[in-house]
Amino acid sequence: MIKIPNIVISTLFILCISFTANNKIHAQYLENDPTPTQRIFWGGNIGLMFGSYTNISMNPTIGYRLTNRLSAGLGGTYNWTKSTYYDYSGQSYGANVFASFTIIKNLGDAIPINYAGGLLVYGELSYMNIRDYYAIQLPNQPDWVYTPLAGIAYQSPIGIKSYFVFMVLYNFSESIYSPYSNPVIRASFQF
Repeated sequence: MIKIPNIVISTLFILCISFTANNKIHAQYLENDPTPTQRIFWGGNIGLMFGSYTNISMNPTIGYRLTNRLSAGLGGTYNWTKSTYYDYSGQSYGANVFASFTIIKNLGDAIPINYAGGLLVYGELSYMNIRDYYAIQLPNQPDWVYTPLAGIAYQSPIGIKSYFVFMVLYNFSESIYSPYSNPVIRASFQF
């Protein structure tokens, strides 16, 4: 029997809810010349996994919609991991800058479906402290690591100014120290 990881099941569940939710919601406030404060968004995600392998992560973000299609912002990252199997615990933390560009605002306009989600190109440069992240410290291991990430995202409106965002990113770092493996899959919310 094939065992499907919990993260895959959770992500598929969230996507199903997103697709079957009220697909008539259109986030049109950007089309109506919003004020500078209305262009600010915030959000992120929280990850929790408990058991013999425990992982707690928090990834808050804040950004600004520069135009109706282009957004940029800052984010933070904190991960704490504990494995009773390997008798190990560690943490990593850092910050990132990101930008996204909406290629298709409404997929329903591009393909024959009745849905209001959009397709985005997303890029991020992450700067992480990994000093306490790995159980074994390698010789000359740096304390801080840069990791460039880029990929595509699906953005589904869940309210007038709120979205569910699902991303598939590629880690362009060739470093063995990067805390990200390929592909990097994220699900988050923006308000």
